Amino acid sequence: MIITPEQFPEERRNDPKRRAEAAVFDVLAQSQRAGHALYEWSAPGRCHQTDFACWLEGVGRFAIEVKGGTYTLRRDSDQWFRHTPDGGLQARPSPLRQAADAALDLYDEIQERTGYKLFVIPVVVFVDMAPDQEIDRYAGCTNVQVIWGAENLIADLEAIANRVGVNHPPKASHVAKEVRAVTVGSAQATRNGRPRSEGDAPPPVEQSEVEQLELSGVGAMIIHHVEQFIVHHVEKVIVQQAPDTLPDCGF
Repeated sequence: MIITPEQFPEERRNDPKRRAEAAVFDVLAQSQRAGHALYEWSAPGRCHQTDFACWLEGVGRFAIEVKGGTYTLRRDSDQWFRHTPDGGLQARPSPLRQAADAALDLYDEIQERTGYKLFVIPVVVFVDMAPDQEIDRYAGCTNVQVIWGAENLIADLEAIANRVGVNHPPKASHVAKEVRAVTVGSAQATRNGRPRSEGDAPPPVEQSEVEQLELSGVGAMIIHHVEQFIVHHVEKVIVQQAPDTLPDCGF
């Protein structure tokens, strides 16, 4: 897999807060799976930063939020807490909401740059945790997918895409052009905090450069996106399904 930047920033290797990101970075960088990942991608003018924007050729597009340490969820109030080394609990933002926001940012940027509405799967990777029943049940009420541990990340992403059902999985040419599109003028225009040189920056993407996707099934793809990817930003992050299909989430 191609990954940008090519190396994880060395100054972060020994930072405990970055250990989980480094673990996921290394798994992606060492994978022989065809695809591309962008580390710390963000759309211009948007405050949220995506840990990894990831394309797996022939599989799907993912916005990956990485969390290290151990988390506890109080479902009744949608409150998340991270366990501190001294045994305490530190209130943290919802990882599910962060992943959903990241996926929407990537979806919006692809649409704005290419004109196509392409499904982006939001994923949270809890690097240090064994499966947690409460979190799994709550995630079951959302359109956000959860992975426990990073060891089998690629296989887990493939399984998620198969389970969700992705229309128009990206071909090699789509991966290259979409990555190029979302890095033009974005935060990826800097590398390790330094501006890229003119020769290093990708050229502007013209609409004509983006390969026309097959028209058959586009309507079904849009319906699929609407059904599985409508997110309520204010209070909850839930996919709009028939009420009797939702597990007991404590809403």
